[in-house]
Amino acid sequence: MSISMKSWVFAAIAATLIAVQPVFAEPSGTFRHGEQAKLITMDPHQHTGGGASYLRPVYETLFDRDPEGAIVPVLAESYEAGGTEMTIQLKQGVKFSDGSDFNAEVAAANINRVIELGVNASMKLADKAEVIGDHAIRITLKTPDPSIVDALTGPAGMMVSMAGMQDSALDRNPVGTGPYVYSAQESREGEVRVYLPSDTFRNPEEQGLERVEILEIPDNTARLNALKTGQIDLAIFLSSPQAAIVDKSPGIQLLRLPGGTTYHLSILDREGTQIPAFADPRVRMAMNYAINREAFSKAVEFGLSVPASQPYTDGLWLHDPALAGRYSYDLEQAKSLMAEAGYQDGFEFTIPSIPIFASRLEAVAGFFKEINITMNIQTVEPGTLARRSRTTDFPATNLVWNNGIDPKFMTTYYVAEDAVFNPFKITPDPELMALSDKGLSMSDEADRAPVYFEMFEKLAEESYLIFITTTPILFGASDAVVNNETVQYRPGTDTPYFRGLRVDN
Repeated sequence: MSISMKSWVFAAIAATLIAVQPVFAEPSGTFRHGEQAKLITMDPHQHTGGGASYLRPVYETLFDRDPEGAIVPVLAESYEAGGTEMTIQLKQGVKFSDGSDFNAEVAAANINRVIELGVNASMKLADKAEVIGDHAIRITLKTPDPSIVDALTGPAGMMVSMAGMQDSALDRNPVGTGPYVYSAQESREGEVRVYLPSDTFRNPEEQGLERVEILEIPDNTARLNALKTGQIDLAIFLSSPQAAIVDKSPGIQLLRLPGGTTYHLSILDREGTQIPAFADPRVRMAMNYAINREAFSKAVEFGLSVPASQPYTDGLWLHDPALAGRYSYDLEQAKSLMAEAGYQDGFEFTIPSIPIFASRLEAVAGFFKEINITMNIQTVEPGTLARRSRTTDFPATNLVWNNGIDPKFMTTYYVAEDAVFNPFKITPDPELMALSDKGLSMSDEADRAPVYFEMFEKLAEESYLIFITTTPILFGASDAVVNNETVQYRPGTDTPYFRGLRVDN
């Protein structure tokens, strides 16, 4: 497809991205969103883990996904991608909230900053960005990457002003092109973040709100109570007793949205540097067999999840039916593998946790106790689990896998020697890397799927990723929000669209 054709198609699709009121009205009302993750930074290029909702009112991305999941341009106008190059034509007439212009120089600087910082795994395969015109850039890749456009719909594609990138206080002084600006004066650290309409936003008709408030409520019960009493309009939940209560409470509803996450353990020290037993795949397989996923789903996640033995859930193109139930509960098999590996008397290790994962890990620890493995749980500061999991502080960790992301992240997160969550720098099986490279060389899903099925089967054999359950994205919402047609949800993420959102309160 030519650039001009893509521009026309994008223009047509972009018209459906956000529901806009047919008659322009001044911003009014306040929308209050309850966030379970604490704010760590408002620097999008340093962002990891949850809490992207803190960034979305301020920053726009080069591309986004519309409510149906199609990729559409935002700060981009069109693009061409093939092989190891991607050319992006940029939107003109866009200004940052500090009054400076958005152009190719700024866009290239943002992409290069993302690459140099190396925090965002989605850009691991990018090499550099360069200016090829006043409003055009070229991104050069180290290897072909069919998901590079998708990567630019998230924090890696968020554009910061040139002055903002040079500001040492960017973590609390965000400067983007979005419809809202952050009000530090009206915000309270650790409690609420306040956003007000930006004077420089190019489409004022999409600034429906007089005020956006994102409340930091990591405690599930407190978030539930805030929703029930009307202190917040919308909240993100994991599968928990509180989510189950939302489902049965008058005036509020539990929304189950597609995408979701797969909860899993990751054995980081798989060469046994700290925990010798972890070097034996039989031990890792025993841990897999020891988990009763059906019981875990019912007792710990209140039936809001489904058992998982692979990263992607049923109904997605990357779900392999052959792997379903691969590690169904089999305590005798688990004990046999432990004895075969010489660890029938067990061993002990420590894993990090954040409060919202505590009940999950306590249940898993109970399963492991049945095969004489003692898993100690060490609580870390909310919002820091992903960062701590990138260090050698712990021999294993627990994370969630987003079902909406490309399978290339299996390599860049876990498998590759320089993967984000491979802090022990373990050299991967060459066969895994060969499959990963083969998958990246293709663009069609039908061609890629069998390659990744083979890769997932190989990972199941090595068993250093222990998938447990998959949960849809869960939002608790007031009846007013459920019935508000301007409230739409970004597919596969825990964040609504703030552009075009209007409330009457």
